[in-house]
Amino acid sequence: MKYLVLVSILFINVSLFAQNIGVDVNINMKHTVGDVSTFEREKFITVHAGIRENDWTQYGSTDPSNIKDDLMNQKDVYFGRNTGEITWNINGVLNEDPQRPGFVDLDQLKEEGEKHRDNYINRTDFNSYGERNNSHILATQFHPFWPDGKETSKGWSFSQADTDEEPFGTASGEYCAHFIKEYYEQGSEKRPAYFEVINEPIYEMFGCEDCGETDEGIEQIFKYHNTVAKEVKKVNPDMKVGGFTTAFPNFEYDNFQRWEKRWNKFMDTCGENMDFWSIHLYDWPTFRGERRMRKGSNLEATLDMMDHASFDKFGEVKPTLVSEYGAQVHSMLQDQWSSERDWYYLKSTNSMMLTFMDRADNIAKALPFIVLKATWGTVDGVPYNWRLLRQEDEPNSLTGDWVYTDLILFYDLWKDVKGTRVENLSQNVDIQTNAFVDGNQLHLILSNLNQNTETIELSILGQGDNTIESIQSKHLYGINNGAFLKEEVLSEDTEQVTLQAESTMILTYTFAEDIAIEETAGETKYFSDVYYQPIDGTEQSFKISGLELDEYGEAVLRIGMGRSHALSKQPTVKVNGTNVVVPTNIRGDLQEQRDSFFGVVEIPVPYELLEVNNSISIQFPESGGHISSVNMRVYNFSQEVTRTFDTTPPTSVNDIKLADKIKLYPNPSNGKEVNILVNNQQLPNTFTLLDINGRVIKNEVVSASQFSISTVDLKSGVYIVRLQFGDQFINKKLIIE
Repeated sequence: MKYLVLVSILFINVSLFAQNIGVDVNINMKHTVGDVSTFEREKFITVHAGIRENDWTQYGSTDPSNIKDDLMNQKDVYFGRNTGEITWNINGVLNEDPQRPGFVDLDQLKEEGEKHRDNYINRTDFNSYGERNNSHILATQFHPFWPDGKETSKGWSFSQADTDEEPFGTASGEYCAHFIKEYYEQGSEKRPAYFEVINEPIYEMFGCEDCGETDEGIEQIFKYHNTVAKEVKKVNPDMKVGGFTTAFPNFEYDNFQRWEKRWNKFMDTCGENMDFWSIHLYDWPTFRGERRMRKGSNLEATLDMMDHASFDKFGEVKPTLVSEYGAQVHSMLQDQWSSERDWYYLKSTNSMMLTFMDRADNIAKALPFIVLKATWGTVDGVPYNWRLLRQEDEPNSLTGDWVYTDLILFYDLWKDVKGTRVENLSQNVDIQTNAFVDGNQLHLILSNLNQNTETIELSILGQGDNTIESIQSKHLYGINNGAFLKEEVLSEDTEQVTLQAESTMILTYTFAEDIAIEETAGETKYFSDVYYQPIDGTEQSFKISGLELDEYGEAVLRIGMGRSHALSKQPTVKVNGTNVVVPTNIRGDLQEQRDSFFGVVEIPVPYELLEVNNSISIQFPESGGHISSVNMRVYNFSQEVTRTFDTTPPTSVNDIKLADKIKLYPNPSNGKEVNILVNNQQLPNTFTLLDINGRVIKNEVVSASQFSISTVDLKSGVYIVRLQFGDQFINKKLIIE
């Protein structure tokens, strides 16, 4: 847990006062995000490879012998992205049109396309995996597509003309359009679902993150996007085209000049021609000896700003395609393979994927950057870092059969997860959660953004008389400078688990009967009327309108911001004129080693404060930086949901310590009474006992620091003990056996 202290620029790690973190799962309540209510494996459980890649079968023997079958059919993985075929064909097969210099010979392209389709039809190692390839991505590399005179191996280059009749990139776009038309469908391989115009063009053009980019160069890249998109859609009207596949978004860089010059300009210049936004996202855990992470609050702010800008400019949130994500371990780039480096990749991949899953309605696809053998990437005897397969004798020698690296643990961890999303909530934003029901099984995902061990209190609710028969645990964590996946069977009455630092655990509960999902939780995100506002130290107003509200629900106000580390991250916030409690904890680390802070503060808002049209006021104590986005996540429930923990965020270290001063014993209880001890100078005003459905069973004034409640008339189950201290409520879970 990371908490921002308001009275100074010092940061105090409140895990010194760590308490157990509650996680509630209502297994009888379907959770729909927008219009998505299932775990879409085809969207999230993917490999950065195509169906025809040579790496599946060439360059030596593999163990297991059929890697493609093991990955696709045994581990339930889907193909993700292909940049090779479209590049290989233009680079080594297709000739220039003798009548049109700088353009591909379309007659030859059509002939080669037919061969390509027939090859798929005639090979069962291709066509038998067709159902794993229904939403794959096609992308081009920078060369030879970028029109700068770079020749293909056939001795010609794309036209560099830039006229009204032939806008810049026309020849490249025409080739892409006809490749898509002729090389797919017509009884053969399914056409790609997404086409990325060009891969990481700014990085390729200028050489690194900050290597003297020019406004003219960036404008030329955006002009190229428009031209190629129009050419592709001229031949394939319903093809989804997007860009600009940026490598390092860093919107807050140079007081948001990076946003202004790149993504904002791209949306303004090319947005009408784009069906989706394409982006690459990487953690840098060891960059120049520093930890520069995206996972957590920085990633939330990045995606929120893109979504809000899209909504503001086009009246819709165009989907985001994350065609690469994971980690770059700079300190180990030149090292041979190691499990330690794989662990860096794995922990970033799991954390980021849970963020993408949280936005399932607006993420088109999220593809971890895990390639196959990548022999093309070996440089000076050092293999490519991000491989799923290595040679058995590595790291000592680049010899032996091909075997899995530890990146396979990502797929082993997620292998069995499927089903309907059900309502779940973590008490602490540093513990990411999700949950899915499939028949008589519940898959509960827990992931720890903290760099320390956390104890999780589990509350599985809404099961009625359906009993838990078994719990299978998979826990992926780091140990002895490497990655380890621990699989074990837990006792069916397990209510507490330990999450290692930056680890991910998947608990599979098997119930006696199929789980009845009879209630609903609908989630909708609403954006404010304006975004990207400079912070001036005064009260700044935003409107969030058009909310659809039910009788029961919850809400979270999300404020994105980019500011100097020395400035406050905790504004005063009012919703419809009422002050709301702004948490001091943010998701993930505090980004101290990034140049500045860019993140989201997530503020629980009492549901009863909400109206159809809402006014939000935000005031920081000083000027500087920007509010990057403002939105409200609203959850409408078909029945009242009672949490086993207090959802009001702590405002100080004292608030956190107060919860630790309240003890219930015995708990669980099978006796006649339960004792409540309040080891605090201030006594609570009232004590309330509620059942798990929120019905009040007892409500009494508290007059002593220790008292007891009779449990004789209570049925077995979970109850909530709620103590009121002025305006603050502390909830404790009580179990009656």
